[in-house]
Amino acid sequence: MAPRRLTFLNSKLRKLTEKTVVLGVFGLIWLIFRSGTKPSRIVYPCQKAAASISYTLLLHPFLALLGPLLRCIISEPLRTIKSSRTKFLVLLILLVSVSLVFSGLAVYTNYVIADPKELLKERTVSLEKAASVSVVRVEDDNVGEALHRAISNLGGIEKIIPEGSKVLIKPNIVRNQAPPDTSDPAIVKAVADLVRKRKPSVIWIADGSGEGNTTENFLSLGFLSVAEQSGAKLVDLNYGEMVDVIVPGGGVVFNNFTFNRIVAEADVFISVACMKTHSQAVITLGMKNLIGLGPGSIYGFPKSILHEAAENKGDNYMAGVIVDLSKARKIDLVIIDGRVGMEGQGPHEGTPVQLGLLIVGTDPVATDSVASAIMGFDPEKLPSTKMGFQEGLGTNDLRKIDVKEEKLEDVFHAFKPASGHDSFQIISSSYLVLHRTKTPIAYVSAISWISTVVFFILSKEKLKEKQ
Repeated sequence: MAPRRLTFLNSKLRKLTEKTVVLGVFGLIWLIFRSGTKPSRIVYPCQKAAASISYTLLLHPFLALLGPLLRCIISEPLRTIKSSRTKFLVLLILLVSVSLVFSGLAVYTNYVIADPKELLKERTVSLEKAASVSVVRVEDDNVGEALHRAISNLGGIEKIIPEGSKVLIKPNIVRNQAPPDTSDPAIVKAVADLVRKRKPSVIWIADGSGEGNTTENFLSLGFLSVAEQSGAKLVDLNYGEMVDVIVPGGGVVFNNFTFNRIVAEADVFISVACMKTHSQAVITLGMKNLIGLGPGSIYGFPKSILHEAAENKGDNYMAGVIVDLSKARKIDLVIIDGRVGMEGQGPHEGTPVQLGLLIVGTDPVATDSVASAIMGFDPEKLPSTKMGFQEGLGTNDLRKIDVKEEKLEDVFHAFKPASGHDSFQIISSSYLVLHRTKTPIAYVSAISWISTVVFFILSKEKLKEKQ
């Protein structure tokens, strides 16, 4: 009896899986269940397969329903009209109206909407240069070679790190989550290997996680082998011997900070940042990475006192705190890992973006400005780069930044901003959508007019036959 039941169940399952609607629905349920709360999982193989099944297979029943739906909307009302000539005029007016709408859109998108890359190119018209920033492509995941090339464009590592220095490398290890939420160990290893060529007296790889234990996060994410191979020391900045550091010239929100001793002791400070959008700070790059310097044992978890102080001063985007930290601990080198970035609801719940870039510079404001422009954000509007310029930390004027190797317009890739941050974009999202769809709109416009002409000719012939 049992084998018969199994055979019956197998046949039923086989019939179910032959139906595209069933496969599509189950694929969509699986996709929502696995990726709904963690959009970054969409890059996993099983989620990609589920997306492909749900999008492709649900399209077929949708198209099948489209025909009857159009008949209900258009054909059924026309049946109540007895005159063939009246039906002909109604349909002709409808087709001409659709054609005119798409023709207007085609003209607007092709002749009014400018190419975003050309607009960015206009923003980088050469003036007297105040800073240099390297933008290099990473090919075949050879991050070490790309980093060496990027720093060579700036004059070489010897120009930045004196021999025998104490060097602090600050990655972004905000919590125990894989890149691009956190820094990739590969980029930190490449930085440490380059630093070793200058025979430093000590290399610290240090951060203060906002969530969880920093040391455990380091170990879980693979930084122990990086430290062992490069001879570096892993340090949790949330604890240890603390010192007070004054913000030179006074701060926007804070006039002084309490840091782990090594932050003040380091001769060279390197910020190794991820390239992400941020739900509060708009973006998180080289300067925003310094939030991790504030010890959790002093400023709470996840650095709640820093956030509260910003809110009390009306610093809604934390730009003042970011700039104060950047003044208190001068950044000597910014390395932004743009191999895989994050867009949307960053810094944790966004979607990965494949860029294959490194952005490197010694001017923190200029480096963040170049990276933000590549992401589609205006550095002259962005709170952190705007305030960084005002406080004398560097330039946010793209015309005054000498971009080495790659041109901004060639690597431009507009990131989807977090909710409520559209106003900080160089080019609005709606503008980009219209630009990207200008070719399809032109095709639809042409098809609409061809359909209108064909309908007119055929209908005219039928009307003549009836007469």
